[in-house]
Amino acid sequence: MDQDIRSWFAENSEGIREISQKIFDKAETAFEERESAKIIAEYLSSYGFTTEFGIAGLPTAFRSRAGQGQPVIGFLGEYDALPGLNQGRDPYFTGDSAKNGHGCGHNLLGAGAAAAAAALHSALRRQGKEGTVVFYGCPAEEVFEGKNKMVAAGAFRELDVALSWHPFHLNFAGKAKYQVMDSIEFAFQGLSAHAAVEPHLGRSALDACELMNVGVNYLREHVPEEVRMHYCYLDAGETPNIVPEYARVLYYLRARDRNTLDDVVARVKKVAEGAALMTGTTVTGKVLCRGSETVLNERLIRHLDGLMRQIEFPEYTEEEKKFGITLAENTNLSQVKGEFSREIMPITGEVIYLSGSTDLSAVSQIVPTGFIFVTCFPKGTPLHHWACTACAGTSVGQKGMLYAAKVLAQCGYDLITRQSLLEEVKDDFYQACRK
Repeated sequence: MDQDIRSWFAENSEGIREISQKIFDKAETAFEERESAKIIAEYLSSYGFTTEFGIAGLPTAFRSRAGQGQPVIGFLGEYDALPGLNQGRDPYFTGDSAKNGHGCGHNLLGAGAAAAAAALHSALRRQGKEGTVVFYGCPAEEVFEGKNKMVAAGAFRELDVALSWHPFHLNFAGKAKYQVMDSIEFAFQGLSAHAAVEPHLGRSALDACELMNVGVNYLREHVPEEVRMHYCYLDAGETPNIVPEYARVLYYLRARDRNTLDDVVARVKKVAEGAALMTGTTVTGKVLCRGSETVLNERLIRHLDGLMRQIEFPEYTEEEKKFGITLAENTNLSQVKGEFSREIMPITGEVIYLSGSTDLSAVSQIVPTGFIFVTCFPKGTPLHHWACTACAGTSVGQKGMLYAAKVLAQCGYDLITRQSLLEEVKDDFYQACRK
């Protein structure tokens, strides 16, 4: 690792931990991350970054920039929490389901990415090297809208390379493709009536929603195995004695590639139309976001993998090991093991297909994008679970955060100081986009 980057982390790690804790305590959900975004922006300003809020018209999206000249290296941070996943810093459940929590570790993600940006800029400035460092604060990843809207508004295109990471229960460089995902809201309009006196005059929008969901559940047998279809009700009537004239259901639809997903979406829309026809209602479908396939950058993946193996991995104290074991015992999930992974998964040449989705894929379509997964939770811990929230607020999550920040900062430094590496990464991107 570059000595100036190493020294920066030795001197500034406590500040990174503090901002991750502050964001953990705020636990603001999608598009509500006002304080969380401000915490990161103020942190970066203390290291010489200037910030512009309101990117793509989103109040909690921002861009912080420092340095000058070429190349331009970007770090992408997220900081949105999840509803209902509140949890204390304990290895047993203490949460309040009425409150939010960082059950995906985005407090660590945002703080770690910001630290990487600050460390890289500080090293460049100390060494008198040219290069611009940009941090993009990206809201609402959990609802899949932040980066998609930012890309549509022209964000990220200034970057030569974009770098990010995600807390996980394993360690590997990102030769992993996320599912392509569309978010669609289906709204049914019917007629209200007294449910006891004159039910025959009503046309139930709720019935239509329920019939649609039944139809989609039967559809599951007839789509590729990796396809995922999930839904939740947004509006379903107010009281049982009124036939609901309006109801809404939100769908997340996922597939490995865009063509497959387009076919699934078309079929789901027909199911919705059929439900409306059966109930005498009308339906409209509103696409909230349309996902992209992940463009992998082989050269960047290999370099990140090498850095993960070179940079010292964190050691865990006996207290932290005990925390992991106790956490595993209290999850009641057999796949959760008490130990924290310290191995780097090898690059086999095969693509890892993930079941989840992210709007980071949209960025990978327009600039070379590298990302890594780093252990912040015990092996087997599922994301979007109270156990993740617990780890995200403790030293075990913060150790993974600091390790990820060092890897990303060093990668950014190498891209700026090694012209041949940057050219290879860009060439790989152009070749991948032609396929």
